[in-house]
Amino acid sequence: MLLPCSLLCFSCTMLRPSPPSPTPENLPVAQAVDPLFPNTSGQFGTEAQLKEARDRANAEANARRERLQNEQLANGINPNSGTTDVIQPIPREPIKRVSKYRTARAIVTKPGYVFNPWTNKAVDVRGIPSGTLIRDPNDGDPDHKFRVP
Repeated sequence: MLLPCSLLCFSCTMLRPSPPSPTPENLPVAQAVDPLFPNTSGQFGTEAQLKEARDRANAEANARRERLQNEQLANGINPNSGTTDVIQPIPREPIKRVSKYRTARAIVTKPGYVFNPWTNKAVDVRGIPSGTLIRDPNDGDPDHKFRVP
């Protein structure tokens, strides 16, 4: 009973048409973001126009640079003094921290295992991040904590 009803239901429903296949006519075309600032040589007619646009941009940049230097001279700042506004860092010696806890040594032949520095037995530390303080569950002394390398 269920099978004939489902066949009847599916045969009466309309199938969706498949989407059209991509052709060069219906593909989206990339547009220029800003026509005032062309970014490809295809937007210029010739290489000469491209060179002219580069020269014009370089001339504008040089004019801005000279105007800034003149303003700095007028304000009493020497643009060629070589000074910067960046504060030099204070040289400091590295601080050697003495840890209260020992660090375990990795077992080279067994990845994910380390030697317990207290008992020198293998401990499984897979999935534990480096630097985490742990305690060996097989060690009877609760004060024997160590860090994962």
